[in-house]
Amino acid sequence: MNRSIEQTLLSLMPQHGPALPPSLVELAGSLLAQSRHRASTLKADEEIGRLYACANIACDRLKITLNLPPIEPRPPIPPRIYKRLYAHLDNILPNSALNRTPGKNGTPRTRQRHGVDSPVRTPHRPTPSKDRSLSNFRSPAAGAGANPNATPSKSTGKAAFPSDKSGLHFWIQPTIRYMCREAKQAHLAPTMLAGMEYIVVPGGLRTRDGWVRENLAALCGAVFFFVTQQVKKLAGGEDIDRESYVPTRKLIMGLLEKAREEVDARGLDDDEAWEGWAPVKPKEFDAALKEVGDRGWLEADWYRSLGDVIEAGNAIAESRGGEKSDSYKAAPVRRADTMFQDRYEFLSKKKRRDYRIWKESILRRINIMEKEGADEMEVDG
Repeated sequence: MNRSIEQTLLSLMPQHGPALPPSLVELAGSLLAQSRHRASTLKADEEIGRLYACANIACDRLKITLNLPPIEPRPPIPPRIYKRLYAHLDNILPNSALNRTPGKNGTPRTRQRHGVDSPVRTPHRPTPSKDRSLSNFRSPAAGAGANPNATPSKSTGKAAFPSDKSGLHFWIQPTIRYMCREAKQAHLAPTMLAGMEYIVVPGGLRTRDGWVRENLAALCGAVFFFVTQQVKKLAGGEDIDRESYVPTRKLIMGLLEKAREEVDARGLDDDEAWEGWAPVKPKEFDAALKEVGDRGWLEADWYRSLGDVIEAGNAIAESRGGEKSDSYKAAPVRRADTMFQDRYEFLSKKKRRDYRIWKESILRRINIMEKEGADEMEVDG
């Protein structure tokens, strides 16, 4: 693995010699391992660029400290996908490049290896941080019988509760997967979970937003609603109206109730496993839809990339259908010397779908700006 990391780093810095700084190789390998833990469900085309993006992030974070030559990225995937992948990984991977662990004699390892001080001088001490020290003594069993007056945690402002590896509350992931399975939409579960992580765990830390923490179940229903309706709209062009909204809302609320009864708590105490859950009423569901739209959470990549999810699903379905048929037909390939290229075919299905997503986003922004303008006029009056 180190060999492939070194080759990727050298391709990013053509002007660098063959001897790479050990700290750069170590950071790139560490980021790659953490990305597989924190972003385990990348798309197929994004998975191809995972190693390259992690190496690129490592170079960018240490370019000043190690005085690296110019970085010239040439990603193995399309620039639009790579830019989105780089931003996502850079956001979720901790930036600990400047806080190196001291050696046995108290000297930072960076200095031991290179013999020079880092341009950025930060205090180093062998004593681990408070959160790291306390994490060794926390366990689900201890949490069940903990003192109710426990010291609030730094990230949430209250006693620490269990969560899954993504930082979400334990019940959120199985609840969403259960709802998608019951609705025959299992392939949309990763997108919905990405939306919940974006809202509940921004930047990898549990949010302190009071409304979000008090309406987690309603948020699950709202994210489920927006994703399923957007998929229907992109696939068939149908939009939801008032008559179909009420039964859809009732269906989603019913799925939430069934999930609360049937989802396994994984051996945890009921209060811990379902921490943050609250029954959802129609009024709360409507309020959650409004909050999700007004706060701009639908402008993020987790929602805007639904078109790519649909396209990938259609491609998989077509390939499976082709395997069952006796006759195989070669897919059309556009040669470089042909007149019509994909980038110029503005009326293709993909271009039309991208336009619908863009139009919906613009109209949503206009509505938000009009509401804000009306509120300001009322205040001035």
